[in-house]
Amino acid sequence: MNVGMIALGCAKNRIDAEMMLQHLSDEGFTISPNPADCDVMIVHTCTFIDSAKSESIEAILDAASYKQTGRLKRLIVTGCLAERYQSEVLKLLPEVDACLGSRSFDKIIEAIRNEGTYEEYKPLSCCPPEYDRMVTTGNKSVYLRIAEGCSNHCSYCVIPSVRGEFMPRSYDSVMNEARKLAAEGAVEINLIAQDTTKHPDLCRFIRDIAKIDSVHWIRILYCRPEEISDELLQTMAEVDKCVPYIDVPLQHASGRILKKMNRSGDDRSLTELISHIREALPDCSIRTTFITGFPTESEEDFEILCRFVKTNRFANLGVFPYSREEGTPAGRMRGQIDDETKQRRADLVMEIQHELLKKTNRPYVGKTVEVLCEGQRRDGKYFGRATFQAPEVDGQIIFTCDRPVEAGTFVPVLLKRYREYDFYGTASFLQE
Repeated sequence: MNVGMIALGCAKNRIDAEMMLQHLSDEGFTISPNPADCDVMIVHTCTFIDSAKSESIEAILDAASYKQTGRLKRLIVTGCLAERYQSEVLKLLPEVDACLGSRSFDKIIEAIRNEGTYEEYKPLSCCPPEYDRMVTTGNKSVYLRIAEGCSNHCSYCVIPSVRGEFMPRSYDSVMNEARKLAAEGAVEINLIAQDTTKHPDLCRFIRDIAKIDSVHWIRILYCRPEEISDELLQTMAEVDKCVPYIDVPLQHASGRILKKMNRSGDDRSLTELISHIREALPDCSIRTTFITGFPTESEEDFEILCRFVKTNRFANLGVFPYSREEGTPAGRMRGQIDDETKQRRADLVMEIQHELLKKTNRPYVGKTVEVLCEGQRRDGKYFGRATFQAPEVDGQIIFTCDRPVEAGTFVPVLLKRYREYDFYGTASFLQE
C-alpha cells in the first residue's frame, strides 16, 4: 500500500512526521512522493498562526482531490490542527477519514487500517511517542528535539494547548538519538525544542555530543532570553564544536507590550542581555523574531521596538504581524489593531533590518569562513552555510570551487560580496 505525506510547520513538528514515516516503512508500507499514486495520504498540520491554519486546510483539501483524480482511499489529518480542533475537523471536512492528536501519531497504522472514521486524542500529559526517524532534511544537517511542549504560556500563543506543558526528554534518550544520527552521517546537529534553554541537561548535551568524532557543528535554536545562563554561554565558549550562534525570539522590546504578552524584560534589560552575550561570545551571531501590532501597541511602543533593532543590529531577524488566535488571552484583549497597521509596522522593521545589513555584513567581505556545503545549483555553483547561518531560516553562502565538492563537506570560502542575507565567494581547496 502506498502512503504519502504533506508535512507542514516547524522543524519540531517535522520530527513527528519523520517518526511516522519510519514507523510506516517499518510496517511494510511504501512511502510515495507522488500523491496520484497514493492509497493513503497523511496531512501533518500546523496551527500556530492564522496563515499556518489556512495552509493546513488548503493542504487537506488539495489532498482530498485525489479521491476523485487518483487512487486515494483514506485521508488522515495529524498534528497541531488536529489536536486544536479535534472532532471539528471530521465534522467540517467530511473528506477526512481519520484524525490523530499531537500525542497520538503512534496510532497511524490503526488509522490507516480502520475501514470507517477513526480518531484518537491522547491527553497532552502523556509522554510523546518515540520512534526512529526517516530524516527528510538530508542526513548531514539534522534536528534533534530535546523536549516537547511549553510552559511559558505567552498570551498570544496556542502551543501549550496543542503540544502540552514542557516535558524534557531524558539524557539517555537524546544521546542515543544523537549517536544514531551521527552514525547515519550527521555532521551538524541542531538542538531544538519549544524552549531549548529550559532543559536541565542542555550544557551536558553540548559537551557530550561534541565528543562524537563525526559531529563537526552543534547549534542551539529556540532560546528563551531569561534562561540564557552564564553556564550556557561559558559552555558555548569552551566547546569548539558549538557554533557561536544564538536564536532568541524576543517578540518585542517595549516593557509594556512584553508584560501583556506574559513575557519579561524591556528594551533596557534586553539590550543588556544582548551585550552580555556578545561579551561572552565575541563572534556570536544572534537571530531573533518580533511581533508587530500586538493589542494596544502604540506608536510609542513601536518606536521603542524600532530603536531597539537599530541599537542591537541583529545578524538575522524575522517579523510577524500579530495573529489573533481564538482561545488565547491576547485574542480576548481590547485594543486589537487593524491588519493594515500590523503589516505596515512589520514592513518598517524589515526595512530597518535590511538597511542595517549593509553595515552588519560588510566586515565579512574579504574573510575566509568555514562553510558546510549543502549541494550544487544548476549553474554549477555550490551552496551552503557558515556558522552564522541556521538551516532553512537564514541566508546561504553561494560559492565556486576548483574541484568537485560533496554535500556534507566543510569548505573554506573567501567571501567577496553579499546581497541581503546571502554571501558569494570562492573556495580553492577542500578542508583536510
